[in-house]
Amino acid sequence: MSEPIEKLVFEATNFKFTAAYSAYSKFFDEADEERREVLNTILTQLHSEEISYPAFYEAIDSEIDSRRPFHRSKISGSRKFAYRKNERKVDRIRRHK
Repeated sequence: MSEPIEKLVFEATNFKFTAAYSAYSKFFDEADEERREVLNTILTQLHSEEISYPAFYEAIDSEIDSRRPFHRSKISGSRKFAYRKNERKVDRIRRHK
């Protein structure tokens, strides 16, 4: 039987790495053996600067199906006067078609 996979420990180098390590730690505690090995590999690559932080977070979230990637959609609004003016124009066009 193989040895259990241990959580990696690094000294706090900077804030970004500390935040990434806390995300790694949270996922590591909930993961099974093969996922833990993948997490260790990803964190080691991040520490040796082989991958970027966005790539690290993308790799961590890769197997979570319930979450969608962040997508920012634009919400456009209008003032009440402009909305009413536009509605009158649309109604006028519909009436005369």
